[in-house]
Amino acid sequence: MQYDVLIKRPKLTILVFTLITLLISTQALNVAISSDIELYMPSNEPSVVTLNNIRANWPVDSILIYVSADNITDVSTLKEINAMEEALNPEEGDGDDVIYTASIASFLRDTNKIFPVIGSDKIPDSQCDVDFLLRLIPDEMKYKFITPDNKNAIIIVTTKKDVDANDLLDNKVYPLLETTTETEMTATGTITMYKETVDWIMGRIYSVILISALLLVLTILAFHKRMKAVIIAITPIVYAVGLTFGTIGMMPNIKFAPTVIAVVPLLAALGIAYSLHMINHFAEEVEKHPPKEAIKRIIPTTGKAVLLSAITTIVGFASLLSSTMPPIENMGLAFLIGVLYSFVATMVMVPPMLLVFKYRGKGVEGWRSFSRLTRYKKHIALLFIVLTILSAAAIPSISTKTSIWEMMPSKMDSSVAMNAYSSKFGGGQQEVFEISADREGILEPSLLKQMEAMEEAINVGVENASAYSVVDVIKRLNFGVIPPTKEDVKILVETKLPEKYKKMMLNDDYSKTLVYVDMPVMSTKDTREAIGGINQILDQYRNKTQTSKENITQLVGLGTITVSVNGMLMEQQFRFMFLSLLLVFMCLVLVFRSFKYAAITFLPILLILVWESGALVLTNIPLNVATIMVSSIAIGAGIDFSVHITERVRDELKDRRKTPLEAVKTAVATKSPSLIEATVALVAGGIPIILMEYEMITQFIVLVLIMLVFACVASLLGLAALYSLRNGKWLESWGR
Repeated sequence: MQYDVLIKRPKLTILVFTLITLLISTQALNVAISSDIELYMPSNEPSVVTLNNIRANWPVDSILIYVSADNITDVSTLKEINAMEEALNPEEGDGDDVIYTASIASFLRDTNKIFPVIGSDKIPDSQCDVDFLLRLIPDEMKYKFITPDNKNAIIIVTTKKDVDANDLLDNKVYPLLETTTETEMTATGTITMYKETVDWIMGRIYSVILISALLLVLTILAFHKRMKAVIIAITPIVYAVGLTFGTIGMMPNIKFAPTVIAVVPLLAALGIAYSLHMINHFAEEVEKHPPKEAIKRIIPTTGKAVLLSAITTIVGFASLLSSTMPPIENMGLAFLIGVLYSFVATMVMVPPMLLVFKYRGKGVEGWRSFSRLTRYKKHIALLFIVLTILSAAAIPSISTKTSIWEMMPSKMDSSVAMNAYSSKFGGGQQEVFEISADREGILEPSLLKQMEAMEEAINVGVENASAYSVVDVIKRLNFGVIPPTKEDVKILVETKLPEKYKKMMLNDDYSKTLVYVDMPVMSTKDTREAIGGINQILDQYRNKTQTSKENITQLVGLGTITVSVNGMLMEQQFRFMFLSLLLVFMCLVLVFRSFKYAAITFLPILLILVWESGALVLTNIPLNVATIMVSSIAIGAGIDFSVHITERVRDELKDRRKTPLEAVKTAVATKSPSLIEATVALVAGGIPIILMEYEMITQFIVLVLIMLVFACVASLLGLAALYSLRNGKWLESWGR
């Protein structure tokens, strides 16, 4: 880069780059964030294809409203629930975002309506009549909507598949829930929780960023004692963050996971490191040369090291682009863009700012004590061996756990309500499977009896699973039995079956039906076992229907996707790690033009990858859709530490007046300030993420911080020990 252009008119350079940054940063608010676990599955995966086919024909997406009251079965309470349903869906049909609603109140109305002459489509005014009607509703259906103690109920609000959740919840659901007097109602369900997760992040991210920025300022100020150093070091970070989110905000069709906010502390780490390397080296050179000459002298050395570390970091993150999970692939893209902007912002802004602020530093004399690390080679080797053995022994203890509920803040009202719903109703993870037959084939009593047997097998034989279907509704409308003929079933369905149940369970020509299976929020292991048991039952009935025209799809839904995602985690982890290692090593060989220097620089990264398993077990952090990316981040960002030390060692070896050991000592002493400052600043800036009260993000950031501390320790201690072996004389054989 021709820096004469940038430093000839430094103020103009700063102004132009600031305007460009402001222009791009205006798009940052358009970043699309979603915590939908379905996004992690490849679109061509069989269960996703089946689920999308079902979703195209059936209304399976819904908002749940969790209801609490002294007595749900009280007439006044039931009427309030009924009024809420009517307000949410004034007209049956697809005219608005709500397709149908269902609750104990609407069940009661439907039951009341089946009585000739005396029945009507309303909640009776008499408590005795209500109690009588409730006794007519089969328990397996009734307790889908009300708890046995009559303290809680659920309203299901089924929506169109592409509903605008923000508009529906903010402008309709939330305002209506505030009007209740007899009950306390809380919106929950995946649609609500996805929306509220984004709101939770946006409501806290700005305060967290401000606190992080303050701690970064105080940390740098503590090291440098000059506000000028703080401004010069932090400005490129602010610009890089703005440019990164502005750029990904221009990608409206790409959705990012909530972990995309991790780009901020990562860019802070890299930006601080890049800036401090430049600032500290400039402080050395400006004591001996005029400012502009000092800038020109640091560009071919420290500037080159920053370039090399940026290249290796980008290459390390490139492995995430190989993921079959779109949000992880998109995170890799965000990291690549962010690192590129960090490098550009540092190289464009720091040199002009050093000149404009007339910066003068104190040098690095106070860090010469770090050169003594070369004396403790055996101690360092022993420490690393112990850490590596203990961490390797911890590998079998690493857990893989990605639950949809753990991907969302646990203190959200919708999360609290969902946990209560799961505990009291045994729901929270709804699965479905579709049964298809000839035209009107679903109305055949023989098929309905097979479905009844299938349901019973699931309900009795599979723990934590509860199936229900149109069979239950037909039996309820026919006094507990399936009609004897197809014609009788058809008459009952067309004259007595409420419209909402037709939409929920039958298609127009009665050739398809949907069976629902509820499972509570539970561990991935229990979910996997329940799904496996259900699929075994479906396989048995599928084999029975091989010669007929009936077909049963596989079980699909939230739990199935959660289990599939967890099954992909370990394979993806090893893929990312292998690709990152391969790409980074190839990059090191190319940039250093030396296999030997590349291998030495690479060793600390291999160590910290083993140490990662120890960190996971020690902190009780599982391998999930967020932490799976940490190995690539550790490789991509951690290599930065090693590259700077190696490049400075090579630079010092060019001075033939120094012995190899003196060159190593000088490199360690001059690079340790920037590495340690950047690490301490990163930890200080990352700690406020705890205030987000978002467990998955906290786990991710904590693990990233630990890994980058490991990278600093492994690079600083490890390379100091390695390069000083035999007093560094072996380096002479590689050439100065």
